[in-house]
Amino acid sequence: MNRAIHLLAVLVVAGVAGCASRGATDAAPESAAVPAPVTVAMPAHLADKDFAPWLQGERSRIASARSAAQQRFHDAELACWRRFAVNDCVRKARVERRTAMDQLRQEELLLNEMERQRRTAERLRQLEQKQQKAAP
Repeated sequence: MNRAIHLLAVLVVAGVAGCASRGATDAAPESAAVPAPVTVAMPAHLADKDFAPWLQGERSRIASARSAAQQRFHDAELACWRRFAVNDCVRKARVERRTAMDQLRQEELLLNEMERQRRTAERLRQLEQKQQKAAP
């Protein structure tokens, strides 16, 4: 009887220790690296012909950062399901994903605004040139 109680106590302690420790493969959402906020600033020396490639590059960067954030969430969610407190872990992973996605969305909105301003300025230049040609 004492041996069974002793064995049960060892198993309980081992189980608690196993739940509390993290393995090397467990990617905890708390430790997931969230990229530092990057502000989108168009280089001052950027010519009109260079704007489209620059814009495309920035959009590609945002898309890859977005997919990396999704992948980090997926990895963290899988790690959460191996832990005891699944709901709290998944909630933290979602918060981190939302933070990263919100930052990327702000950068994307800033790029859209830059593109609108550039198109508006180009359209105004075209209208001025057209008016100058039409004026005698």
